[in-house]
This record gives sequence, structure tokens and C-alpha cells, in this order.
Amino acid sequence: MINTNLIAQTFRARIKIDIERQVGEIDKMIYGNFVEHLGRCIYGGLYEPGSPLSDQNGFRKDVIQATKELNVSIVRWPGGNFVSGYHGEDGVG
Repeated sequence: MINTNLIAQTFRARIKIDIERQVGEIDKMIYGNFVEHLGRCIYGGLYEPGSPLSDQNGFRKDVIQATKELNVSIVRWPGGNFVSGYHGEDGVG
């Protein structure tokens, strides 16, 4: 049975932000990005052997340069939701 009196009550909360209090430092390595070409998974994005834009290993130089310009601390590839079903033996490795 639902207590309708509880549903009708209004609860108040207060959040206090103390910018002078430092608990610790945040490691920049927790912030990262993943490189994934949506719609075609890993192929045709970062890894495209035979493309005139790729290096000798098949990695797109333009995509690598653009990723470097983002200045992120760590890059995951493959990444995102695709990685949950990715099997390394099926890919470039």
C-alpha cells in the first residue's frame, strides 16, 4: 500500500560548495577519450590500410593528428560501446 501522505510531502535539501576545502588532486588520467568511427566500427576511421592518408601500419595520419590536437591525457581504441563486443584476434592485433 502506498502512503499518499509521503508522496505529497516536499523534501528540502541544501548543498554547500566550499571552494576552499581541498580533499585531494584529481588524476588527469581518469579523463580520456576513445577513438571510434561510428557506423563503420574501427575500419575506415583510425585504421584504414591502403588509404593514401594512412601510414605504413595502416593508421590514418590525419586522424592521429586530430586526436593529438585534442590534447587528451589518454586515448582508448577501440572504445565506447563497440569494445564490449570486440575481439582482438578479429582486428588489427
